[in-house]
Amino acid sequence: MKKVFSIILAGTMAASTMGISALSVSADEGGLTPGSYVTHPTYTPKEGVKTNRLMFAMPAAWQNETTKKDREGGLCGLYWWSGFDKPGDQGWSNGWPGYQATKVTTEKDVTNLWEINVPTYGNGEKGNATQIIWNNFIDGGTEKDTKKNPFYEAANQTKDFPGQYYSRTDEHETYDILIRYIYMKSFKDAGVEGIDKLNLEMDSKTFWVEANKLCAVYNKNDWDKLDADERTYQVDLVLDDNAPDLSEFGDYASNFFNEDNVGADGVYPQYKAEEALGNGQAFTFNNMVFVVSFDPNKMEKSPVSGKIGYDGDWYFYYGNGEYGSWPTKELNEQYKGVTGNFTKGEYVDPDYKPPVPTDDPSETTIPSPSGTDAGSSTKDSDKGSDSGNDSNGSIATGQFSVAVIVLVVLFAGAAIVMFARKKEQD
Repeated sequence: MKKVFSIILAGTMAASTMGISALSVSADEGGLTPGSYVTHPTYTPKEGVKTNRLMFAMPAAWQNETTKKDREGGLCGLYWWSGFDKPGDQGWSNGWPGYQATKVTTEKDVTNLWEINVPTYGNGEKGNATQIIWNNFIDGGTEKDTKKNPFYEAANQTKDFPGQYYSRTDEHETYDILIRYIYMKSFKDAGVEGIDKLNLEMDSKTFWVEANKLCAVYNKNDWDKLDADERTYQVDLVLDDNAPDLSEFGDYASNFFNEDNVGADGVYPQYKAEEALGNGQAFTFNNMVFVVSFDPNKMEKSPVSGKIGYDGDWYFYYGNGEYGSWPTKELNEQYKGVTGNFTKGEYVDPDYKPPVPTDDPSETTIPSPSGTDAGSSTKDSDKGSDSGNDSNGSIATGQFSVAVIVLVVLFAGAAIVMFARKKEQD
């Protein structure tokens, strides 16, 4: 059920953002107002607002001729529509393209890395920047004629992505093995009998079913008498009382926390929330880097602006442009995790031309709800409706009637209320 409400929330918030954008942009007889460079400031947190440092590896394709000519290599921006200090709260219409990120200059051979602090988990549920969009800090508008608007092709952005954390219940393919590794450590520390029957090479579904069965015995519960929901969190009951030592994760050890135990005395004191959400083990993206994917099958094309939203994911950063899916380079090599280096190939090749998705109107890439496997793609309606926030902050009023806009916004508000009520009941 949490998944369903998360998807509804992500989609309706995107739709409402596009609707509000449509109302805020004027069109004259000469055509749509062209996009432009912006001068929004860097983000300064309000007093008491806790933040995480997020990083972004800028592709060379985003630093195009337009950006290089006028801005000596381009800029980077980050937009979020939830949490504290939203760009839209600053009086910039809907705030697109957000706050300007800062270029990282501490590494000699890395010239395409950017950083920015954002409100994070720990400010209360309303404090999270739950959905974010990276961009090259250009408002591309919707006018595609380059003679009228040189900024349309120059503007680039990602799809919307989670900005707070991933957890076990998100079933993230890349990080499932890492989460299983943490649970295995807690099982061993607790002395769960039969744990030697489990291993990280098992397929995910089999692992969690078998692990929950073993933990049910440890918790003195009768597996056959447990309902479906109770069967899924037997592993979390063990983890709650046996928080594993994660010091081997090095500097990233503090990123990890158990949501079932948030706020408990002496347990993950850096994360205190109004209530525990019950998602088990999770980790924030503090000091992690977002790396763009150039897979055209995972790109998202806005039905309004026509602009492409790139896919990608969060990775642990090892320095010198190297990244991976484990908290340390040593563990990443040992468990054959995802690895890469953004100081090579398409990230630095100025002549690289990224592929584009097909124009099949029946297939749409739906933005993932917070924490899920980034870039999951699915067939939508024959009309090609797209719930992604890919509006570029500039949408022609002629493409929406006021009635449709109001309906979209009201639907979004209703979904948010339903989601909030569900969260209170959980």
